[in-house]
Amino acid sequence: MLLIFLWLLLGLTCFYYGFFFYQRLCSYAIIEPSKSIEGSELVMAGLGLFVILTQLLSLFVPVNYYMGAVWLIGAGAIALRYAKELRHYYRRASTADNTTMLLWIGMALIVFCYSTLSPDHTDSSIYHLPSIRWSEEYSVVPGLGNLHGRLAFNSSFFVVSSALGMTALLGQTLFPINGFLFVLVSLILLKRIKSAHPTISVLAAGCLVVIFFYLLRFVFSPTPDIAATLLPLVIFFLWIENKPTFSFQTVLIVLLVFVSITIKLANIPLLLGLMFIAWPIRAQLTLSKISLVIGIGLLLMVPWVIRNIILSGYLLYPFPGIDWFSVDWKVPLERVIHERDYVAFWAKFRVHESFMNTDLLKQPFTEWFPVWWERQGYFFNKPIWVLAVISPLIVASHWFDTDRRKRVLPLLGPYIVAFGGFVFWFLSAPDFRFGYPFIWFSALAPWAIFLPEFQNRVSLNRLKVGVVVSVMVAASGYFIGFHLIKNEFPIHQYLLIPKPLTYKSVGSYEQVFKPNRTSSGLTIFTPVGAPMNQNCYEVLMCSPFFYPDLKLRNREISEGFRSTLTSEKSYLSQYLLKTYKADKDRGKL
Repeated sequence: MLLIFLWLLLGLTCFYYGFFFYQRLCSYAIIEPSKSIEGSELVMAGLGLFVILTQLLSLFVPVNYYMGAVWLIGAGAIALRYAKELRHYYRRASTADNTTMLLWIGMALIVFCYSTLSPDHTDSSIYHLPSIRWSEEYSVVPGLGNLHGRLAFNSSFFVVSSALGMTALLGQTLFPINGFLFVLVSLILLKRIKSAHPTISVLAAGCLVVIFFYLLRFVFSPTPDIAATLLPLVIFFLWIENKPTFSFQTVLIVLLVFVSITIKLANIPLLLGLMFIAWPIRAQLTLSKISLVIGIGLLLMVPWVIRNIILSGYLLYPFPGIDWFSVDWKVPLERVIHERDYVAFWAKFRVHESFMNTDLLKQPFTEWFPVWWERQGYFFNKPIWVLAVISPLIVASHWFDTDRRKRVLPLLGPYIVAFGGFVFWFLSAPDFRFGYPFIWFSALAPWAIFLPEFQNRVSLNRLKVGVVVSVMVAASGYFIGFHLIKNEFPIHQYLLIPKPLTYKSVGSYEQVFKPNRTSSGLTIFTPVGAPMNQNCYEVLMCSPFFYPDLKLRNREISEGFRSTLTSEKSYLSQYLLKTYKADKDRGKL
């Protein structure tokens, strides 16, 4: 129940901050006041402001429940200041469509049930949870990537999550962001299922189905994948509905684009969308409006880039090609290259990094693609990839029909950006979770154009609601059958506070971790069985790879880490080469 309380608190506070942001834009005559702005849009805007605040402050102080309390106090002040103006939204919420609200409440309960589970995302115990814990304990730590390379995978998601983790109060870390976003975006899509625009309606139903199939199993994990997927989908729908005028929705799109990029760099193709959106309204772009857009971009990107530099010594980690800084905490080049190569290697071959053979990354498409295709585990992956690949042909076919051409035009800009993102994803690191929003939108949008042609013969509303209900029933059935019955998950024990992600579920501290002393006398814990076992859980001074060259930059952990490595090859590459021979690497593939 604590999670539901946090969802409500987060929703209300973000709503109040989003409303304050909207009021400021109107008062400065940057946008025109409008009664068509949805409460969910204000919540999204407030969430973007929360990301800005937490990223900025993380450069100077730890981000923990103290910051959450300050955020809450500020929201209360806004609610008192604008009590009269906010009544309009309260009345609108009370008159919401009953069917939509009933379905949404059902979805929220399903998401809550899944959120009681202990996180099982592979990376959650490796670096997701430790990254959140570091943000709670310290401001951004120089050279943290020297301790463990993935702790330098800078995502604003971890910083925001640390403000809501409540570790010091509860003795375990909570992860409310993903569940909150899932419930919020479900409401956004549900409302659009009954849209007067039939194409948007069909597309919303399709997206709701795929997010339930793909993302529900990770909603209880502190992974940035869910936020990095849901926010671009919201951007695409806002874009489709946005009129060619500089409105609050336009500002929100800009805000969410930059937030998405700070969460996951794979979303960088979204920047192309800003050019598409700006062109039709170029005559409206006054100095104040341009300044606002640039200001939003700077407020989000500058702290994010600074965090990159502090964590790793590189502008963009793990991309060593942009090497502009000479700082004593810089992660050794060989280790940065290793992290970069492993992202692509895992995406193509899905083999543990202890068996990585970088020569395979040089293979031509004809050699690596069959391996990649064979190792797509989820049955939905292959058909949806094929739909995305052939989508340009489907879009082109709409030009030969007058009615379909009219319906495809509002989707054309978002589709081009989505397909560009799909190509970027496939050529760089084709792990499906890195490109979900681009794959889904590319695959579904062109086909959504066809279905409204059958609306006179089939009740599309009943069909869409029936599909959504079926997905909800399937999700509920899986939770009951697999988790409650087969795995005997004691949900009654975790209704108040979810099951924690902790090494204690595996064994004692001594059974799970072993101490190692670096050449400077620093004690680093590695998981027993590392590097095959990489779970650091909530332990801060932990790394699955022990680097004897690691040392503190000064006396305090908060002052950061550096490496004394001077040889051309890092200890990591030497260790892996010594432990796993090249013939064993190839044998695994």
